[in-house]
Amino acid sequence: MIKFVSDGFDRAKGGAAVEVYGEVTPYYDGHALHIKSHYPYGWIIYYALHQSPTSAIRERKQMLARYLSLQLVRPHKLHSMILTEASRLYRDAADAADNIRVKEGLNHVTDATRFSIVKFSKLWDLNNLRPGDWRRKEHEGKELPSTVEKLITSYVDELYAARIPASPEFMAIIERALQEYPGSSNLYAQCAQLYELVGDNSAAIEMLRNAILASSSKFYLWSRLAGFITGNDELRLKVSLLYKALCCPGQEDFKGKIHLNLAAVLAEGGAFPQAKWELRYVQDLYEGKGWNLPRLYREAKKKIPSGTQAADPSAIYKKVEHLADDFIYESLPAIPVKKTYHKPASETTDRYGNHRPGRTAWRVTDVNGTNYWLTPSYFNIQENLPTDTQLNIKVFNGKVVKAFL
Repeated sequence: MIKFVSDGFDRAKGGAAVEVYGEVTPYYDGHALHIKSHYPYGWIIYYALHQSPTSAIRERKQMLARYLSLQLVRPHKLHSMILTEASRLYRDAADAADNIRVKEGLNHVTDATRFSIVKFSKLWDLNNLRPGDWRRKEHEGKELPSTVEKLITSYVDELYAARIPASPEFMAIIERALQEYPGSSNLYAQCAQLYELVGDNSAAIEMLRNAILASSSKFYLWSRLAGFITGNDELRLKVSLLYKALCCPGQEDFKGKIHLNLAAVLAEGGAFPQAKWELRYVQDLYEGKGWNLPRLYREAKKKIPSGTQAADPSAIYKKVEHLADDFIYESLPAIPVKKTYHKPASETTDRYGNHRPGRTAWRVTDVNGTNYWLTPSYFNIQENLPTDTQLNIKVFNGKVVKAFL
């Protein structure tokens, strides 16, 4: 039997893991598997998890349950790799549940489709995290998230969806992660969600501010930050933040809620023609996609007096645009620099072989001789300004986050 399992491990590693798992598991379930075979059987389970189709939610849950019942040394590399597979299963189960909700309705989502990474992590025991679980790896020149980062993403997603505050044990992991991965916009955004769950909006705002400083081109960060701005005195700031979200890269189909929120804020502030303009955009988008118009649409529409003529809100947006930048960057000092090198745009090729248009880049230098690189078009600066052009920059974690003449 020991040789049978050992040989099965070699086959599993070679790509036949699901088949081997099916052959060995009856012996384990029948208590006929020697304890010496628990270790190779654990690896068979790992490879079966890794080789199973994403749709095999129930089967993979059963594999994880059997793995947790094995008598194995922990912490261990195998234990860590199982955690990675659990994080992947959480994402696949969440996607499957979303698809079922769309096709069949909320009531058809069964326990067979659900998987809790929070409950699994408790059984896995987060005290078993190894130093290697915190290390990022590279693949084809791209840095990949660590095991801990994958866990945090799934774990926070479940907590936020269920509106459950994080445990002290998990908060300790988050606090260490902030030290391990400075400048991670994803981590800052996830921390903001955890603070929101316990009602600490000030801390959540600060984390989202850091997330935007680390990656200002993610539209959902600006939109999420706008959600924390309340009160009539802050309507202009909220409009500015939402407008910044609109200006960020991203498919317009994903920005319908931003237009809708802008309409609601404009209507709240009495800018009825501009609110109606945004509501028309939302109606065209949602009806064109066959989506139901949300309640907020109807609420905003009720506030607009009948007979109001729609008017382009661009002038309002341009007038308040600077407020968002001020809110994000006000605490960072301005550094005087001058342009010292011009790198022309050139076409690039991504790792999939697709051709991408390049962007002009500048090297700028401060009075101490420290060099920084920036893309002028990101900051609405004319690309072909001459060398020695004077400008100011603001820097976060060594990265230029704002540049202005």
